[in-house]
Amino acid sequence: MRLDGSRAWPDNSVVGRLTAPQRDELLSLGTRREFAAGQVLLRQGELSTHLFVLTNGHVKIISESDTGRTILLAVRSRGDLVGELAGMDASPRMARVVAIGAISTRVLGFSEFEAFLERTPAAVKIVNASIAGKLRSATDKIVDFSSQEVPVRVARALLRILADHGRPAQGGVSIGIPLTQPELAAIVAASEPAVHKALAELRKHGVISVGYRNYIVLDLPRLRECADPPENISTRP
Repeated sequence: MRLDGSRAWPDNSVVGRLTAPQRDELLSLGTRREFAAGQVLLRQGELSTHLFVLTNGHVKIISESDTGRTILLAVRSRGDLVGELAGMDASPRMARVVAIGAISTRVLGFSEFEAFLERTPAAVKIVNASIAGKLRSATDKIVDFSSQEVPVRVARALLRILADHGRPAQGGVSIGIPLTQPELAAIVAASEPAVHKALAELRKHGVISVGYRNYIVLDLPRLRECADPPENISTRP
């Protein structure tokens, strides 16, 4: 992991992939702004083009359908960009962004960010790769929702979160972000009872442990098995 002072930037984040000079320049732009837990950074449907560089903490990306259903699209953390798409096509915001706990950010106008990219062509590839990753993740979720049962969707959701935010924990690997069961249900577009049942099966087979807003993966190979085949893990020996 790359270091910024005494702290590491996640290697898979935009800031983490930049060189030290590129990172220093990006983090010198805009203004510093902090948000308390539950504060809204961006609202779905609003017309604005500024973006955020997350320098500490996590945010959740939430979409609300015309029927009022809430879907948790993603969680972003330290080193990630949030809200960069609106400036590219001047379209209304596609989702609401809410702070999970206290967070700190750099807020940039899109023109300032665009000028940074023009000065730093190598950073364009990094930002494009980040956007491509978000699109790929969204496509994977659409496929999951249309073709997979809830236990498989839960296993895949945990693996995706683990890949982005996981960190070592006693006995296994923590998913690295605070996440309630209702929020996990929103991620996989399933009912809370169905998600609770899927988690219970994973716990029963020693794949995960579940604490207060925390999940620790105890058996990563088994979790990958659960995410791969179509059959429910309750049918496994």
